[in-house]
Parts: sequence; structure tokens; C-alpha cells
Amino acid sequence: MKKLVIIVTVPVVLETWLKGQAKFLSQYYKVEIITAPSETINSIKLYENVSIVTMDFNRQINLFKDLKVLWQLVRYFLKEKPSMVYTLTPKAGLLGMIASWIARVRYRIHCVVGLPHLEAKGNRKTILSLTEKITYFFASNIFCNSLNLKKVVSSMTTKPVNVIGNGSVNGVDTEFFKNKFSVEEKQRTLEKIGFRENHFIITFVGRIVKDKGINELIQAFYALSQEYEEARLLLIGDYKNESDPISMESVDIIEKNSKIKYLEFQEDVREYLAISNLFVLPSYREGLPNVLIEAGSYGVPMIATDINGCNEVIENNVNGLLVKKKDVGALYYAMQKFVDDTSFYESIQMNVRKSIVTKYNQQYFWSELLHEFQKIESVK
Repeated sequence: MKKLVIIVTVPVVLETWLKGQAKFLSQYYKVEIITAPSETINSIKLYENVSIVTMDFNRQINLFKDLKVLWQLVRYFLKEKPSMVYTLTPKAGLLGMIASWIARVRYRIHCVVGLPHLEAKGNRKTILSLTEKITYFFASNIFCNSLNLKKVVSSMTTKPVNVIGNGSVNGVDTEFFKNKFSVEEKQRTLEKIGFRENHFIITFVGRIVKDKGINELIQAFYALSQEYEEARLLLIGDYKNESDPISMESVDIIEKNSKIKYLEFQEDVREYLAISNLFVLPSYREGLPNVLIEAGSYGVPMIATDINGCNEVIENNVNGLLVKKKDVGALYYAMQKFVDDTSFYESIQMNVRKSIVTKYNQQYFWSELLHEFQKIESVK
């Protein structure tokens, strides 16, 4: 059986974005995963039923550590001789593609899941753009997780860029992300976070950082909460990104506003989606956001910024609303419409799950990914 190596920078990607993919591919390849160390490695290994090698990846630029990991990867590839290397996330892509090229791995596939340089400035923008182009240069094949993102990536390389199925990196398990919670279970979740059944709960899941639009979300919700007593905001994610912090004003509002509940990263967010009336993603940049297709699969109406990826998941006025990025007023009025207009809310809610199941079913995505791998291998 041919060996496939999957590389991601941080293990949380395996617990969320890519859950189940390695297990599926292991029916056709001998799969091994390379990622950073974590306390969750053993549980990931058990779930995916594949072996995992840990290396000291760092999401930030760190020349010494990056060169060390590059050397470790080269040695690993020379020893193990995989037939295919598949990388996701920027740092994994850069180091994985260079190392596999040095080791003469024949099939070197990188999947672009977002472009950090699009929102960066100055020297950081130049460096991030250059690392993307270097990654594409050393890759033999390039995927990206969004049809619109494909246009941007294609402008940065002369190589063909492909999208698997209708986009995303893993599709969505539409049975796992289906609202099966009982009234009693939902009530327990509400009590746990201090909300009530009559509250209108607006939920965000993701990193609590500036480029996810958290500052705008906090400002828009603060205004909304002054007008609607029943409005509540649930934030789920981590603050751990020193290079892109939210404003101190936003931090202060999160900590002091009783209508906002903050929870650290949750491995399983289904119980919180089950009590959500609206899901909001006011991000500045995305590939194709898994959180949207998961929320949509749960039947939760959605608001997101009109950017690459989000505008592929959301069809405006059909399964959600799209708003201009960095526009507090537009975000406020979109949330207000869902709170105020019951008939509009119900029409959107009726369409949401069906729209996701049709386009992003996980089994369909996996079969398309496997087909793409096999097509690449068939080329002589």
C-alpha cells in the first residue's frame, strides 16, 4: 500500500477541520500524520487509527525552529519514502513542500485554506506573499478550498489550481451536525451558560482575533443589546494570537457585559449550536469556513461578510445574509433584521440545512478527494 503523509501545523486542525479524513484515506493508503506536539495527540491517533509523528511546528515566523523542522522533515521523507505528501495550513505547506521536493517525493500536494497576506501590511505582507509563492513553486499540485480563492491563488502561480467538489477541506458530517438535542438537553445548556429560552442567541465560533471581525461584532452587538433586551452573544474560541489581538475596548466589553458569554475553545460545539438562533462570522478573510457549513448543517441562519468562501456558503437572502467587511452598521442592521422580522427569519431557517447538505456532504467530499489523488497518481 502506498504511503500518504498529511502535514498540518497544529493538532487542533485534526480535531476540527480534518476530523475523519485520515481514517477514510487509510482504506486506500498507509497514512501517517505529522503535526506539532499536543496533549490530544493520543486521542486523535485513536480516532483516526493512523500513526502520528510530532515535530516542533510554530505558527509564527521563527527562523531557527523552522529550519530545524525543515531538516527533520527531509530526514523523515528520505527514510520513509512516501509516495505522496499532502499539506494544509501555511507553515506546514511551506516546510512540507520544500522538504518533500528535496527528498524527491513525487506527488507534493498543498491545499490553500486561506491567504494571511491579504489582510497583512508592510513587510509582513511581503513575507507572507513570498512564502505562498515559494510553497506553490515546490508543490507538484495545488488545491484550494474555495472557488473564489482559486482565482486569487491562480494569479500567484502558473500551475493549475483545483477545488475539491464544491470547496472546503473536509466537507461536513451532516448527520453529526444535525440538531437532535431534546428540549431538556437544550435547557441544561442554557442554564450552564446563564441564558434563557426566550433569549435570542447570536453565536460566533473561531479564534477571538481582529481579522475574524470580533471588534466589529462586539460594537454591533453592543448597540443591538441596548435596543433588544433579549439579545445575547455567545463567543467560543481562544484569544491566543498575540500578532492579531482584538482591541482593549472589545476585551473590556466582553468581560463586563452580562449579555455576552465567552467560552474557551470547545472540541464539540453542537450543544451550543443547538441553542443558537443566529450564527455570525464577520471575518476579513477566509478560505471556505468550516464553521459556517457546520452551523448551516445544524439549521442555524447565518450572517457573514461578503468575502471569498463565505459568499459561496451563504446565498444572500436564501440561507443567510452577507454584509460588507469591517462595516459595523451593516452587521448591526443584518442582526436586527433577524431579530425583528419573524417571517424573514423563518424563511431563511427553512432553507439553511438543505443548502448545506446539497453542496458539502462529507462523504461526497471524501470521494472527490480520493478521486483527485488517484487522478494525480495516474499521470505518468
